[in-house]
Parts: sequence; structure tokens; C-alpha cells
Amino acid sequence: MSKPERRPDLPDASLLPPAAAPAPSPGAISRLVRALRGLPPAQQGWGSGCAGLAGWFRAESAPTTEATPRFQQLYTRVRQGEPVLPAEARRHLYLLVKGLLGDELFGYLEDNQARLERRGLETRAVQVDTEGSLADNVEVVRQALEDAAFFGRSVVLVGHSKGAVESLSTLALYPELRQHVRAVVAIQAPYGGSPIAYDLTDSPELHRMLDIAFPLFFYGVSRSVDDLSYPARMEFVRRHPYSGEIPTVALASSRYSRRSLLWPVARYIFERYKLLNDGLVAQVDAEVPGSRLVRLDDMDHAEAALVGLPGFANHYPGNITEALVALALES
Repeated sequence: MSKPERRPDLPDASLLPPAAAPAPSPGAISRLVRALRGLPPAQQGWGSGCAGLAGWFRAESAPTTEATPRFQQLYTRVRQGEPVLPAEARRHLYLLVKGLLGDELFGYLEDNQARLERRGLETRAVQVDTEGSLADNVEVVRQALEDAAFFGRSVVLVGHSKGAVESLSTLALYPELRQHVRAVVAIQAPYGGSPIAYDLTDSPELHRMLDIAFPLFFYGVSRSVDDLSYPARMEFVRRHPYSGEIPTVALASSRYSRRSLLWPVARYIFERYKLLNDGLVAQVDAEVPGSRLVRLDDMDHAEAALVGLPGFANHYPGNITEALVALALES
């Protein structure tokens, strides 16, 4: 059979470079990263976002009591190796509640818990789903408190970030459990909400990425981020306010430093909203009503729960936790 004649107007196929394979469609991770980079840049015309919402609860809630000077005294003694915990500290069970994505972060709250145990205190990590909804995790905290009450134990609740919100929410929803709680330590709790949570859930594109990422990568629900947005916190707190009748210490922090692990996000929040923040939570939103309030201006959101690199982190989680617990038990 004769070979077909090549048309002179077409190039010889043998001289052409091999055809490139079709580009694969972007995976879920790349789509998520690309969407997260879509946070509005620092420029005019980005809209109001959640401007004016930070600290919305202040006028509606019990006032806080300034406790930073006393905390600094205790913290200095802790760093020098001096004992600061009262004798009663060993009578209580310390329940630690992790925040959002805590199960995915190596070493999260481990230094905090280890320090309390080295002081002879009994601790237990509450098995919340750190990518789960507020409602589901409140039930887990409630069960942990009921178990402690069954065995006649008094409890000190120590929660970080969303874990602190879940601890406070449990006590607001189930007032009968308050009699079993000696004190609450709320570390960097987005009690009023979080500007980052708001911006992630307010954007349809970013919210779709959360809807994909949380079930696919973390076996969680994007509702866990929605629960920390300002509208969700407004609705919950107004229906179930936290009165602070239990001795409560709240740590509200901020850090604006290039050495911070959360520097890009902290800069974004400050440039867009002019809010002092720790990289995830505005300092004012961590002011739990009725609490003894500790303000630190050199701590980001990671430093209270993760051991950082020397020269980049200013604090050790264990030192912070020991001083906060001592402060809480003074009340």
C-alpha cells in the first residue's frame, strides 16, 4: 500500500516537538492555598469587612478587672523557678481543651499540660474534635464535667482559643455544672469572634474552600470556623452570656513582629482593621466578661500553646499556664 502524500502546507510531524501532556486539574490543597492567598491586599477599595465589630460585647457584658501587674509578678517568679501555686491546687482536676486544628499540630498544649503535671497536679485532655462544631464539642466538655462531678472532683478548666470558647459556652449553657468548677483559664479566646474567621466565611470563594478542606483533610466541618465569626458569636452570646461568676482569668494578647510565626496574618488584620491582634484573634475580643484580664503585647496566638524557636518566640507555654492557673486560684 502506497504511503499517503504529505501536504506541503503542513509541517512534517516527525520534526514537531512531542505534545505536552494535559495539565492536571488543581487539587484541593492547591485550590485552598490559592484561595487563602485571596485575602484582600492592603489597598483602597477592599470594603468594610467586619470593621467596627471587634469588642461588640463590651457594652452588654460584665466588666473585666485588670490583673496584668499581678500576673507579671507571678510570671517573673515562675521564670525564676519559685513556687507560685497555692496549696489547694492539688485538690483539683485540670481539664485542658484544645483549640481549632489542635489535633493537627505537633506538640500542641503538651508543654502546658506537662508543666502542671510536674507540679503534682492531675490533668486530663478533653477529647473534643478540634475540627468539629461548637455544639458538638460543648457536649464533650459537658460530659467531662459530669464525669468529674460523679467522682466528687472539682475542676479547673484550661482552654486555648476555640477550646476556651467551648469551655465558657458549656458553663453558660449548663449552669448546674458551675458548682463543680473551681476556676476557668481562658487563653486567647475569641469570645467575641475573630476577624479572620469572619473574612474566611464572608467570602463565598473562601468558604467553598473551607467546605472542601475540612472534611477532606481534617475529617471536620467548616462550621467550626463559622462558629467563630462575629454573627455566630453575637447570636450565641446574646442568648447565652457568660457572667464570670466562676473565678475566671482571661489572657488577651497581641504581637506585631516579623519574627512572629503569624506575622503575615497579624499584619493583614492590623492593616485592614487597625486592630491589635495575636495573628488570629483581636486582643479586645479575648476580654472575657467578668474575668480578671491579663494583657500581653508581645505574644502571638501560637506561643501560648506551642514551644517556639529561641529568638522567635518570647514565651514558654508552661510558664504562661502555671502563672495563669496561680492567678485564677487566688480568687
